[in-house]
Amino acid sequence: MKLNGSVHITRGPDRSYALAYAPIGANRDGRPARRFDDSRELERFLTGPLRVARREVLSALTALDRNGSYVIWEIWLSPDEATAATLA
Repeated sequence: MKLNGSVHITRGPDRSYALAYAPIGANRDGRPARRFDDSRELERFLTGPLRVARREVLSALTALDRNGSYVIWEIWLSPDEATAATLA
């Protein structure tokens, strides 16, 4: 069974990134976050295991540069994939 959720991404002052997956109905606060050292690492993860379209990834990177945060909606993951999304 796949879970519908959202991916919340924030950019740190050192240009690192934190990503947390929250299934719909779950509070994003307190969810474990996966860390990325740079935008290339983040991009590889989004287009790889999370299967986010490249267009959405480019929108995310642009918004992260501008605003420091971005949310991607409609991410469908199995429970195992959701767990892996937060493990480094």
